Amino acid sequence: MVLPRARLWISIVVGLVVLGAVIVGLSPVDEPATAPHPVLLIGLDGMEWEVALPLLREGRLPALAGLMARGTGGELASMRPTVSPTIWTTIATGRSPDEHGIRGFTHREPNEDGTARLYTSFDRKVPAFWNILTRFGRRSHVIGWWNTFPAEPIEGVMVAQVNTLDPGEATFTKELWKGSLFEDLEGQVYPPALQAELLAEIPDADAELPDLAARILRGVGEVGPLEQRLWDNCLWSFRADLTYHRIARRLLTMREPFDVLAIYLGGSDVAGHRFWRYLQPDLYANRPEETTVARFGEVIPDYYAYLDELIGELLEAAPDDCNVLVVSDHGMKPANVDAPYTAKRAMRMLVSGAHKGAPAGLFVAAGPDIRRVGFARPVADLTREDLPSLGSVADITPTLLALLDLPVGRDMIGTVMEDLLRPSFLEEHPIRRVDSHTPPNWFEQRQSVAAKPHLSEERLEQLRSLGYIE
Repeated sequence: MVLPRARLWISIVVGLVVLGAVIVGLSPVDEPATAPHPVLLIGLDGMEWEVALPLLREGRLPALAGLMARGTGGELASMRPTVSPTIWTTIATGRSPDEHGIRGFTHREPNEDGTARLYTSFDRKVPAFWNILTRFGRRSHVIGWWNTFPAEPIEGVMVAQVNTLDPGEATFTKELWKGSLFEDLEGQVYPPALQAELLAEIPDADAELPDLAARILRGVGEVGPLEQRLWDNCLWSFRADLTYHRIARRLLTMREPFDVLAIYLGGSDVAGHRFWRYLQPDLYANRPEETTVARFGEVIPDYYAYLDELIGELLEAAPDDCNVLVVSDHGMKPANVDAPYTAKRAMRMLVSGAHKGAPAGLFVAAGPDIRRVGFARPVADLTREDLPSLGSVADITPTLLALLDLPVGRDMIGTVMEDLLRPSFLEEHPIRRVDSHTPPNWFEQRQSVAAKPHLSEERLEQLRSLGYIE
């Protein structure tokens, strides 16, 4: 028996396949030569240089340090407001929020029953880089990117970040919201034939979570009720990072060919929201006790070091000739420094780190087509003042297309970061342009197959707990 909810997702997937056939069938403009080298694009939500620089000095970020030593690193200008789905969609499209249509976490207009309506992949009004690559016959593997559920038909593999879920269709706990993957939910993976194989990573990721907790919490001492709540509200993101990383490693091990492999990891942002008060306790009027500072003051640095290990494993598994781009959407800073912090307060009132008005994000790049740029001093001695401004979040897709020898849309608000590229590469692959990569009626065609599924209250509560929505 096929349940009504299952029929809904089947219709969505079938509709997306039909739409994909239409889009793939469009004639490419100015067919380019074969891309010189594949690109590994690693997104790290909210990674902050002021946390990373001391860790570089301590030798705790060897993967990032190695990339910087053979390439470059610096600041990446963000956008205002610093809302993750909006920025990551600009990163993926090179277009402004007004143009791509993702203005936040939820639509201003609710569902007919008054419930909040989260954005989905159907709401993006312009192609993302994976759609552009598909049009040119190039392959993308896209894992965990914002606003990709339900997964789109592309040349390659897409594992969506699940932002919509009916509580009646899967078993989960409130620690496992963002990025959760479920074996019986349609629309999470494209092509659908790979869903069972890739989602077989879920039990192993779940099994790793206790070991990660013991490592980050350093496995000692009692946890108070406030800190337990903060930690429990990080686990859903840590679990997502574990799962996405395992899936990326599996695809690399399977030797699935790709022109771009893009993976999003969000735990650095969530840990920053929860534990900044313990990282810089003297800034807060309600300073945590010394024992809890000793226990939780390293949660954010330890998670950065863990993410660096994941990056190192991806680099080890990826082809040797990859160009590597590591991107954060914004930095972070202290927040709510005068607020009381007690276990009985609503979770959204316990946010001690935020990114409204925060510093620029982190950007690191290296590879055969990336210019090696020396710093004023060794990587281990760098300060914030040593970091150059390398571009903005809107420049990522134009630069990505240039690295793949594909034309850049003139309607993109960003530009190619030419100073990032080797002069010899630019001579061999001069930047080409087209008016637009958005075919006529592209958004209307997507809407013709779009369904408006009920969105879970649990996902909305997660966003409230981070202080993103009321």
